[in-house]
Amino acid sequence: MNYLPSYISLQYAEDLIGTLQEELGLDPGEISKARELLDKNIPPLVKPEVLSFLFGISNRFIYSMSRSSEQYYRVYKISKRSGGTRQIEAPRRYLKLIQRWIHFHILSTHELPSSVTGFVRGKNIFSNAEQHIPSKNLMVLDIKDFFPSVGWKEVVKIFKSFGFPIKVSNLLAGLCTFESRLPQGAPTSPTLANLAFLPVDRALQDLARGWDCIYTRYVDDIAFSGDIPFYHKDMKEVSEILVQWGFNINSKKSRIIGSGGRQILAGLVVNTSGLPPRYKRRRWRAIFHQAAHEPTKYLGQSSKLKGIAAFVNEYNNELATNYFKIAELS
Repeated sequence: MNYLPSYISLQYAEDLIGTLQEELGLDPGEISKARELLDKNIPPLVKPEVLSFLFGISNRFIYSMSRSSEQYYRVYKISKRSGGTRQIEAPRRYLKLIQRWIHFHILSTHELPSSVTGFVRGKNIFSNAEQHIPSKNLMVLDIKDFFPSVGWKEVVKIFKSFGFPIKVSNLLAGLCTFESRLPQGAPTSPTLANLAFLPVDRALQDLARGWDCIYTRYVDDIAFSGDIPFYHKDMKEVSEILVQWGFNINSKKSRIIGSGGRQILAGLVVNTSGLPPRYKRRRWRAIFHQAAHEPTKYLGQSSKLKGIAAFVNEYNNELATNYFKIAELS
């Protein structure tokens, strides 16, 4: 299930407004606002009671999830490839379903600029890399604690920008935050972070135009590429813009690569092919060659092999088809 289906269909505007008026006693101003929201293909959440009515659950339960959201999360840590651990705040089943509904019916209706490629339908690391190929000079900056840097107040502003009243915006913000910030693990966090970062994207896009280069952002990876060389003062200028909006750069993961170096962006080489590095492709080829000729060595590893095949499918369908066949035998 991708999202929680509402108790009442959002498809027929007048029928829905009539039902809400009858059941919740909407006043003329709320009816007008409901039509305005539905005209934008957004649920008519003109007051908090509409949300609980649409789901067929009590106001008390909705408010509990919004005001005491910490009770509805499972918190655990996972190991990071670079070392250390990352805390994950995973919403429990019912809250997660509501968040998916919010993402599907509200957040995903907002159009993002072409420079934003992470957690955007139809885009991925390959479409992000394509914009930089061939790259002569590359500057990559990592945003530190991207999701947690977006606080409750910023999330309220985002929902208000859709046209929701303040009480509804507060309610939705509570449903999408953990300890007054975006959680690392909620389905709404990526899009909310993208929306919160939009003013920064615009400022960095203007900066890129002034430098006559390309700018993109894949989640928390910012990239500039072009014919001009980049310097540490340029990195500092980008960092200063981020600080103005409450974000910070992770200097340990930020780098400048000239034309003589291998330019890696989100795991792809952008100064030549836009593919994973050759050593990785060779390693995968060796793994599947061995799996095809000695399948007993890879028993129980079908999921791992299918994961590699799915990634390869993004850039080579024919090779991926062969990999998937081999994975099925494991």
